[in-house]
Amino acid sequence: MYAWYVLAILVAVYSFNWMDRYVLVILLQPIQRDLRLSDGQLGLLSGFAFALVYSLAGIPLARWADRGSRRSLICLGMVIWSAMTAISGLAGSFAQLIAARFGVALGESACSPAASSLIADYFPAHRRATAFAIYGLGISIGMALGLSLGGAASEHFGWREALMLVGLPGVLMAVIVRVTVREPVRGQQEAAIIEPPPLSLSDTVRTLLGRKCFLAYGAGLGLCSLSGNAFETWTPTYLMRLFHMSSSSVGAWTGSVEGVGGILGTLAGGVLADRLGRRDERWYLWIPALTAGAMVPSMYLFLHNSGTSMFVFYFVTVVCAGAYMAPLIALTQCLMPPRLRAQATALVYLLLNLIGPGAGPLLAGLLSDRLAGLYGAGALRLSLTLTLSGAVIGVALILYAARLLPSELAAAAKAAPLPRSSSTL
Repeated sequence: MYAWYVLAILVAVYSFNWMDRYVLVILLQPIQRDLRLSDGQLGLLSGFAFALVYSLAGIPLARWADRGSRRSLICLGMVIWSAMTAISGLAGSFAQLIAARFGVALGESACSPAASSLIADYFPAHRRATAFAIYGLGISIGMALGLSLGGAASEHFGWREALMLVGLPGVLMAVIVRVTVREPVRGQQEAAIIEPPPLSLSDTVRTLLGRKCFLAYGAGLGLCSLSGNAFETWTPTYLMRLFHMSSSSVGAWTGSVEGVGGILGTLAGGVLADRLGRRDERWYLWIPALTAGAMVPSMYLFLHNSGTSMFVFYFVTVVCAGAYMAPLIALTQCLMPPRLRAQATALVYLLLNLIGPGAGPLLAGLLSDRLAGLYGAGALRLSLTLTLSGAVIGVALILYAARLLPSELAAAAKAAPLPRSSSTL
């Protein structure tokens, strides 16, 4: 029962993580007006500037998580990202806002690799995709809160006050984590309780890079996320710019859709992967491929429709986008030994964030700037349509990884033999 309490606390932490990260999305339009920024600068601010620091800092922090206290690392990261979100509201220039986002990214990079490793030690392998799906609900909850609270606060008080409003409460949550969450024994869900000695950095790199299936689905996840993050980052601005909706209306609409649709998709992806994966472990990759593949036409139809049908396709897109993450993170925990789980997860997030949240919004913003002379306000629609090619390539890579998965799981089991109930998916 305590494992479920820890999971609930980690969901709350992850919700704060995504709320502080995503509140900026609903504020892009007023920030652009106030600081006189281009779409390319907005893409850099919301995407690559955050993702670069998040991804690079995640590797050494994950190594810390594989050697030290994961609970303490999460607490420290949460204090940093919450404070830096609030400080972002004081920025008077593009450079100052970028610097504050660097701080947010640094703090948030401490969260998911350490949390993923904790979850793997609290839940057995055959329940991990469900556990990671529940943890992944923090994305939808956080996005919904960031969009709705940020949109309302921006309209009533201003974008600076909105950043301060969502940033400061995270410090209190960090205290709750430190007081109530226990650090478990590493690998306690596997056969051996005695922890193996830590791997050297060279052995760690060699092990991670030697898993072709792992690298293929990691890159595929990043490319699917390129399309998904470009879409989700720019949709509020797209609705304000092309349909002249207010920030509070856009925040309410997108927050509701992201919350409900994201929760449904995330839970469905994790539960289905655990159930079908007992018959064939490749379902942990087939489900992400199917849902990411379905995301492409629904995203296209959203961008090229109007009225009520547009929000129906938006909802379908969010459901599909929410379903492919949990199975892949759960699979990573089963492919890797306990001492490498946080670092392997960090590498997945490096690929995910550099290609997805990093390149996606930036690429869409740059394309929008380039096409604006010919297409005006419609340039953003066209730029988002072009980014869909990333998801198509990503699905192909995930399907390729599914072909490699059985042999890599067998190799992982041979390297560290475990009882079938613990080591198999």
